[in-house]
Amino acid sequence: MPSVRRSASYDRPAERRRAVALARHFREEEGLSIAQIANRLGRAPATIKAYFYDPTGDKARAVKARYVGVCRGCGAYTQPRNGKGDAYAYCKACHPGAIQRRWTRERVLEAMGEWLDRYGRLPSSYDWSRTHARRRGGEALRRLEAGEWPPASVVTSVFGSWAAAREAAGSALLRRPTSGTAKPTTLEGSVGLEPEPAVGRQRVDARCADETVSLGSEGIAGIGAGV
Repeated sequence: MPSVRRSASYDRPAERRRAVALARHFREEEGLSIAQIANRLGRAPATIKAYFYDPTGDKARAVKARYVGVCRGCGAYTQPRNGKGDAYAYCKACHPGAIQRRWTRERVLEAMGEWLDRYGRLPSSYDWSRTHARRRGGEALRRLEAGEWPPASVVTSVFGSWAAAREAAGSALLRRPTSGTAKPTTLEGSVGLEPEPAVGRQRVDARCADETVSLGSEGIAGIGAGV
C-alpha cells in the first residue's frame, strides 16, 4: 500500500484498534490467512499475529516496562541496554556527559590564551585536531594531550571560522594584563623567542666591563677612530 503522510494529530491507539478490527473481520468473515491479511492491511505478518495475540498492546507494554529503568537525575524512564534489569542509570538529558560545561565563546578564548602562554603562539586548526596530531606525532601529540583543548570543529562552530576565532583571541589577549616574567609571544602564529637567561646576561655585562677597564680611555678613543 502506498505510504501516506500522517498528520500531527495521528492517534496511534485508535489506528491500532481499527487495524485489529479489520484483521478480525478478514480472519473470521473471509477466512483469510495471516499473509493475506498482512497484504490487505500493508503490515508485516508478525504485526498481524500481534494483533490477535495482544489486541490492545498491554502485553507488549508490560514486557517493555521490565527492561526500562528510572533516571537517577530526574526520575524519567531510561532506555534498556543488554537485558532485563540493565537499563541506563541516566536519561539522555541527565547523563554525566550532558551536565558538563560546554565550550562557550569565552572558554574557547581562554583555551587559546593558555596555548599562547605555553607555546608562544595562537593555536591553529591543525594543533587542535586529534587526527592531524596523530599523523604528526611527537611534540604535536604531546601538546594536544597536555591540556584541555576544544576540538577544531567546535571552534569553527562557535566562531564560524578559525580566522574569526584567532582575530577574536588577538583582540581579547591584547587587552589582557601581562606579567613581567612572561616570555615574549606573537599573535601572528610564529613561535616567540625564549628569554635570555639572567645569568648569561650578567656574565656578558661583566666581561664587557672588564674589557672597558683594560682598554682605558685611550683604547676607547682608538676604537672610536677606527684604529
